[in-house]
Amino acid sequence: MLTDPVFKGHGWVALVLAVALLLDGTLAQVLAQWLMVPAFTGVPQLTLMALVMIALVLPDEAYIVAIAAVVGLIADSFYTGMLGVNLLLWPLLVYVVRQIEPLIPKTALYVGAVVILTLITYIVANYFVARFLGATSVGLIPLIARHVGPGLTVNLILFALVYAPLARLLKSLRIAEQD
Repeated sequence: MLTDPVFKGHGWVALVLAVALLLDGTLAQVLAQWLMVPAFTGVPQLTLMALVMIALVLPDEAYIVAIAAVVGLIADSFYTGMLGVNLLLWPLLVYVVRQIEPLIPKTALYVGAVVILTLITYIVANYFVARFLGATSVGLIPLIARHVGPGLTVNLILFALVYAPLARLLKSLRIAEQD
């Protein structure tokens, strides 16, 4: 508590999130011809996955909600058409994950389940924000069929690819801080 060392790896966390943000944009551009067609849209969400994993694996990172807000603002500035959606949703989701973190075992299955639930919540909340602002008129069933399903498929594949290296990196940051 009072004698616990303060986490000092904020720069590494910011670097991980910057790389995830750049990979989000790059993957979306490279895979757009296959992932973003009229029948379905699967948008990579590596940054949100990284934020959730940081909130779960690095509980000592006290500024993760603030970092999520800054990264959300940057993502809104570059990738979305509505400024403030990720700025609002990402810190809120990270805060909720942070609150349930003590209850979640840190295995791939449980972390994956939290990531899936977070992604579903994000996609649906993003839809309702867009619906509230009048940016979409799509119904709930087409949303599930064309966005939630393909989005989860794409992001589950990405999660399977990035879980092991990202978890190893985050655990090494936690161990380095304890030494």
